[in-house]
Amino acid sequence: MRKSGFFPRLALVNLARNGRYYGPYLLSCGGVAAMYYILRFLSGHETLKTVRGAMYLQSLTSVGCFVVALFAAVILLYANSFVMKRRQKELGLYNILGLEKRHIALVMCWETLLCAAAVIAGGILAGILLSKLMLLVVLKMSHLPVLFGFSVSLPGICETAVLFAALMALTLLRNLLRLYRSKPVELLHSEHAGEREPRTKWLLVLTGTVTLLGGYGLSFTVKNPVEAMFFFLLAVALVMIGTYCLFTAGSIALLKRLRANKRFYYRTNHFTAVSGLLYRMKQNAVGLANICILSTMVLVTVSTTICMYIGLDRALDEMFPYDIEFLQDLDRQPGDSMEYLEAVRREAASVGDIQNLRYYNRYWVYCGWRSGVLSLNMSPNTQRTLLEVVAAEDYARLTGRAVSLAPGEVLVHAAGLENFSADFRIARYNDEHPAPYIESPFDLEGYAFHVQGGIPEPIRHATTVLLGSEEAELFLVVSDRETAENLMALDRERTARQFRIQLNLTGKDYAEKLAQTEDLVYRLSLREDGISFNSKQSNAQEFYAMYGGFLFLGVFLGILFLMTTVLIIYYKQISEGYEDQRRYHICRQVGMTEKEVRASIHSQILLVFFLPLGTAGVHAAAAFPMLSRMLTLFNLYDVKLFALCTAGTMLAFCAIYALVYGLTAHTYDHIVGGEAER
Repeated sequence: MRKSGFFPRLALVNLARNGRYYGPYLLSCGGVAAMYYILRFLSGHETLKTVRGAMYLQSLTSVGCFVVALFAAVILLYANSFVMKRRQKELGLYNILGLEKRHIALVMCWETLLCAAAVIAGGILAGILLSKLMLLVVLKMSHLPVLFGFSVSLPGICETAVLFAALMALTLLRNLLRLYRSKPVELLHSEHAGEREPRTKWLLVLTGTVTLLGGYGLSFTVKNPVEAMFFFLLAVALVMIGTYCLFTAGSIALLKRLRANKRFYYRTNHFTAVSGLLYRMKQNAVGLANICILSTMVLVTVSTTICMYIGLDRALDEMFPYDIEFLQDLDRQPGDSMEYLEAVRREAASVGDIQNLRYYNRYWVYCGWRSGVLSLNMSPNTQRTLLEVVAAEDYARLTGRAVSLAPGEVLVHAAGLENFSADFRIARYNDEHPAPYIESPFDLEGYAFHVQGGIPEPIRHATTVLLGSEEAELFLVVSDRETAENLMALDRERTARQFRIQLNLTGKDYAEKLAQTEDLVYRLSLREDGISFNSKQSNAQEFYAMYGGFLFLGVFLGILFLMTTVLIIYYKQISEGYEDQRRYHICRQVGMTEKEVRASIHSQILLVFFLPLGTAGVHAAAAFPMLSRMLTLFNLYDVKLFALCTAGTMLAFCAIYALVYGLTAHTYDHIVGGEAER
């Protein structure tokens, strides 16, 4: 017993003999270790930090490291728990044959050490080999330049080794605690312990129904995209609680209701199916709920990030309607605007042809709307509103629409304003402000306006704000520039006056337009008064890096969730196979034919394993309205595109799920086949 090498050899033999359990366990853990190293490699890549836009990418991969570490703990603890449960009889036999618990504990230590060495070494090696490929993939997704050379992340290696060594030590600790609390006879006969019929837990059924409907209700009723962002996690939590409750208790309640229906229950196929499913759902409810939740996470994560990536060009068009836009701040950059325009026109012509050049004066301020009054100084009970003002002559030149307005008349485009009326006033303060603020009656009276008509949309201009806003907007076309200046003069500290020049470049592609932009901006920067500008091509790089990072992380985490799902399905197939060995024998003893037994059990297996997939599809469909509203915050308004991405992801996932089920079913048939042939 004390010979050196005995326990390591015994541990190695145990791992080889239980390869059906340990093989997927080690592969999945090694895969997660490789994923963690790759994300850590990307988040700390020194050369990547020098590339414009890569900051967003590295921030996202840092978040991904945390998620992968969390799921690594879940996978290791779940898989280890399953493996040790299947080995209880083997450990009990060791004890009966004379091995003391301390000897079995020593074997467990060696097994864990060997597993840890395989997982850490294999995972890090695979991560190193794949890291360059993943770097090229993410650079391609993000439209970033290719980085040559090969490097290894020493911090990544150290962190991966420490993380998985700690997780393996945690699994060993759990195994040792379970060993020292167990009795040899209990371990030996654990697989043959009798089971009671599951009880109906109506409180759990009610809780699951209420929470699930609550989560669905939030998705369908929350209309504001900002509120949808805040309520999304609550909706996810409610749906998860509802899923676990209904899988554990709701399925039992439904099956018992079916059993109570004598006309339905007392038929050959229904009798065996309902009876078998009662015990299957009791044993597998939590695991199936896990599969359902993970499947939903795959569908939501992948479909959303794919939609964001595909829709990026449309989002850029929303944020930057023109290739380049020059801005003169009339309060801080004094000078002749027409001279500024001619300088832009002259320099733009020198770098290439230009299209759609246009210019206008834009006046804007954030103010508060309440009871027919827009106050430039907001008070607590006012609705925050963005006010934009354009003179009629500018509006007519930009749109080609003839405009004739009398003093005090306006054309309006209002969005999100509550109880907007045809007659309103714009003033410095409203009646809620304290008297000391009011310097004259005019501060409250302001200027009165009457709405002559509406306009289909405001004048669009460039914005670098990624997240859209649901705040109210009021776009006014006033009779003349003097009226606009008077409105801004109500409070010079809060208002802004701008002269904007918009134009498109004629470059053939993104790179050529970017070169033209950089040349033009350099020429204009030599002016004494400087230059301010916004360019679609200059900003696109950062957005491509961000959205490419979203897509990479979404697909990467989708693979992680899918890997976890596959592992659970595989272990469930093994568990069902060993359970059905006994069921085959019992069914044949009561007189059922081989064909009837196989049909009954396989129908139960199909229902048990495809129920989570169907439920995940329902969850994804219920989440669709809320996710669609959240995407508008990223300037993605194409619901049809998101629907196509969701449907495509669902079809692809169903195909993968069915393939995984078919492959793991071979293991089930091999286990059950031995009993069926006897």
